[in-house]
Amino acid sequence: MAADNARNPNADDAAPADGGGNLLVNSAIIAVLCGAAAFGVVYFLAPSGQAESAACVASTEASGPPPLASADTGYVALEDMLITVGDGANARYVKVNAVIMTPAAEVEAVQAASPMLQDAFLTYLRAIDVSDFEAEAFYPDLKEQLSRRAELVLGAERARGVLITEFMLR
Repeated sequence: MAADNARNPNADDAAPADGGGNLLVNSAIIAVLCGAAAFGVVYFLAPSGQAESAACVASTEASGPPPLASADTGYVALEDMLITVGDGANARYVKVNAVIMTPAAEVEAVQAASPMLQDAFLTYLRAIDVSDFEAEAFYPDLKEQLSRRAELVLGAERARGVLITEFMLR
Protein backbone atom coordinates (compact mmCIF):
# COMPACT_ATOMS: atom_id res chain seq x y z
CA MET A 1 0.00 0.00 0.00
CA ALA A 2 2.81 2.28 0.70
CA ALA A 3 3.94 1.72 -2.85
CA ASP A 4 0.49 2.74 -4.12
CA ASN A 5 0.52 5.86 -1.94
CA ALA A 6 3.98 6.68 -3.20
CA ARG A 7 2.79 6.58 -6.82
CA ASN A 8 -0.43 8.52 -6.08
CA PRO A 9 0.00 10.92 -3.19
CA ASN A 10 -3.73 12.03 -3.32
CA ALA A 11 -5.16 8.47 -3.29
CA ASP A 12 -6.85 8.90 0.08
CA ASP A 13 -8.48 12.19 -0.90
CA ALA A 14 -9.72 11.13 -4.32
CA ALA A 15 -13.32 9.73 -4.73
CA PRO A 16 -13.89 6.80 -7.02
CA ALA A 17 -14.60 7.96 -10.60
CA ASP A 18 -17.11 5.21 -11.48
CA GLY A 19 -20.10 6.79 -9.58
CA GLY A 20 -21.07 9.32 -12.35
CA GLY A 21 -23.30 6.92 -14.34
CA ASN A 22 -25.39 5.95 -11.31
CA LEU A 23 -27.45 9.16 -11.41
CA LEU A 24 -29.16 8.21 -14.67
CA VAL A 25 -29.84 4.64 -13.52
CA ASN A 26 -31.16 5.82 -10.14
CA SER A 27 -33.49 8.34 -11.84
CA ALA A 28 -34.86 5.67 -14.18
CA ILE A 29 -35.50 3.27 -11.27
CA ILE A 30 -37.28 6.00 -9.28
CA ALA A 31 -39.44 6.89 -12.32
CA VAL A 32 -40.46 3.25 -12.84
CA LEU A 33 -41.30 2.84 -9.14
CA CYS A 34 -43.38 6.05 -9.10
CA GLY A 35 -45.25 4.94 -12.22
CA ALA A 36 -45.96 1.52 -10.74
CA ALA A 37 -47.18 3.07 -7.48
CA ALA A 38 -49.50 5.48 -9.34
CA PHE A 39 -50.92 2.65 -11.43
CA GLY A 40 -51.48 0.53 -8.31
CA VAL A 41 -53.28 3.35 -6.53
CA VAL A 42 -55.58 4.02 -9.47
CA TYR A 43 -56.19 0.36 -10.27
CA PHE A 44 -56.79 -0.91 -6.76
CA LEU A 45 -58.33 2.09 -5.00
CA ALA A 46 -60.54 3.55 -7.73
CA PRO A 47 -64.23 2.55 -7.55
CA SER A 48 -65.28 -0.13 -9.96
CA GLY A 49 -67.51 0.72 -12.93
CA GLN A 50 -70.25 -1.61 -11.67
CA ALA A 51 -71.10 0.42 -8.58
CA GLU A 52 -73.99 2.83 -9.07
CA SER A 53 -73.60 6.35 -7.93
CA ALA A 54 -76.43 7.99 -6.00
CA ALA A 55 -76.70 10.79 -8.56
CA CYS A 56 -77.23 8.39 -11.47
CA VAL A 57 -79.91 6.18 -9.97
CA ALA A 58 -83.00 6.18 -12.19
CA SER A 59 -86.06 7.52 -10.48
CA THR A 60 -89.62 6.57 -11.30
CA GLU A 61 -90.86 9.93 -10.06
CA ALA A 62 -90.86 12.79 -12.56
CA SER A 63 -88.59 15.62 -11.55
CA GLY A 64 -88.56 19.10 -13.00
CA PRO A 65 -91.13 20.76 -15.21
CA PRO A 66 -93.28 18.72 -17.57
CA PRO A 67 -92.04 18.51 -21.16
CA LEU A 68 -93.29 21.22 -23.50
CA ALA A 69 -93.81 18.84 -26.41
CA SER A 70 -96.50 16.66 -24.92
CA ALA A 71 -99.52 14.98 -26.43
CA ASP A 72 -101.82 17.72 -25.19
CA THR A 73 -99.86 20.53 -26.89
CA GLY A 74 -101.23 21.96 -30.12
CA TYR A 75 -99.36 24.09 -32.61
CA VAL A 76 -100.84 26.92 -34.64
CA ALA A 77 -98.69 28.24 -37.48
CA LEU A 78 -99.13 31.92 -38.29
CA GLU A 79 -98.80 33.31 -41.80
CA ASP A 80 -95.39 34.56 -42.94
CA MET A 81 -94.60 38.03 -41.65
CA LEU A 82 -92.49 40.20 -43.98
CA ILE A 83 -91.62 43.71 -42.87
CA THR A 84 -89.24 46.47 -43.88
CA VAL A 85 -87.06 47.97 -41.17
CA GLY A 86 -84.98 51.08 -41.52
CA ASP A 87 -85.30 53.62 -44.29
CA GLY A 88 -83.36 54.77 -47.31
CA ALA A 89 -80.07 52.98 -47.90
CA ASN A 90 -80.34 51.20 -44.55
CA ALA A 91 -83.65 49.52 -45.40
CA ARG A 92 -83.64 45.80 -44.67
CA TYR A 93 -86.28 43.10 -45.00
CA VAL A 94 -87.17 40.80 -42.15
CA LYS A 95 -89.11 37.60 -42.68
CA VAL A 96 -90.44 35.76 -39.62
CA ASN A 97 -92.46 32.56 -39.38
CA ALA A 98 -93.87 31.83 -35.95
CA VAL A 99 -95.82 29.00 -34.37
CA ILE A 100 -97.92 29.39 -31.23
CA MET A 101 -97.86 26.54 -28.70
CA THR A 102 -101.22 26.04 -26.98
CA PRO A 103 -103.23 23.31 -25.27
CA ALA A 104 -104.69 20.98 -27.91
CA ALA A 105 -108.25 21.90 -26.87
CA GLU A 106 -107.54 25.60 -27.57
CA VAL A 107 -106.19 25.28 -31.14
CA GLU A 108 -109.36 26.60 -32.77
CA ALA A 109 -109.51 29.62 -30.44
CA VAL A 110 -105.88 30.46 -31.23
CA GLN A 111 -106.54 30.12 -34.98
CA ALA A 112 -109.45 32.53 -34.63
CA ALA A 113 -107.19 35.04 -32.87
CA SER A 114 -104.32 34.74 -35.39
CA PRO A 115 -105.01 38.15 -37.03
CA MET A 116 -104.66 39.83 -33.63
CA LEU A 117 -101.47 37.88 -32.94
CA GLN A 118 -99.94 38.90 -36.26
CA ASP A 119 -100.86 42.52 -35.62
CA ALA A 120 -99.22 42.44 -32.18
CA PHE A 121 -96.10 40.75 -33.59
CA LEU A 122 -95.77 43.10 -36.57
CA THR A 123 -96.25 46.18 -34.39
CA TYR A 124 -93.36 45.02 -32.21
CA LEU A 125 -91.13 44.06 -35.15
CA ARG A 126 -91.63 47.41 -36.90
CA ALA A 127 -90.54 49.27 -33.75
CA ILE A 128 -87.14 47.55 -33.65
CA ASP A 129 -84.10 49.40 -34.97
CA VAL A 130 -81.98 47.76 -37.68
CA SER A 131 -78.92 47.60 -35.39
CA ASP A 132 -80.93 45.68 -32.78
CA PHE A 133 -81.49 42.83 -35.25
CA GLU A 134 -77.73 42.30 -35.47
CA ALA A 135 -77.11 42.19 -31.70
CA GLU A 136 -76.09 38.85 -30.13
CA ALA A 137 -78.85 38.82 -27.53
CA PHE A 138 -81.61 39.74 -29.98
CA TYR A 139 -82.94 36.28 -30.78
CA PRO A 140 -83.77 35.26 -27.15
CA ASP A 141 -85.24 38.73 -26.58
CA LEU A 142 -87.34 38.36 -29.73
CA LYS A 143 -88.79 35.06 -28.51
CA GLU A 144 -89.52 36.55 -25.10
CA GLN A 145 -91.22 39.61 -26.55
CA LEU A 146 -93.33 37.57 -28.97
CA SER A 147 -94.34 35.23 -26.11
CA ARG A 148 -95.40 38.22 -24.00
CA ARG A 149 -97.55 39.53 -26.82
CA ALA A 150 -99.10 36.11 -27.35
CA GLU A 151 -99.98 35.99 -23.65
CA LEU A 152 -101.53 39.46 -23.85
CA VAL A 153 -103.68 38.51 -26.84
CA LEU A 154 -104.58 34.93 -25.87
CA GLY A 155 -104.20 34.85 -22.11
CA ALA A 156 -101.59 32.95 -20.11
CA GLU A 157 -103.66 29.74 -20.06
CA ARG A 158 -103.75 29.54 -23.88
CA ALA A 159 -100.26 30.69 -24.81
CA ARG A 160 -97.56 28.18 -23.84
CA GLY A 161 -94.87 29.81 -25.94
CA VAL A 162 -93.81 30.96 -29.38
CA LEU A 163 -91.57 29.00 -31.70
CA ILE A 164 -89.72 30.87 -34.42
CA THR A 165 -89.55 28.49 -37.34
CA GLU A 166 -87.91 30.92 -39.80
CA PHE A 167 -86.06 34.18 -39.32
CA MET A 168 -84.39 35.94 -42.20
CA LEU A 169 -82.82 39.40 -42.33
CA ARG A 170 -81.85 40.78 -45.75
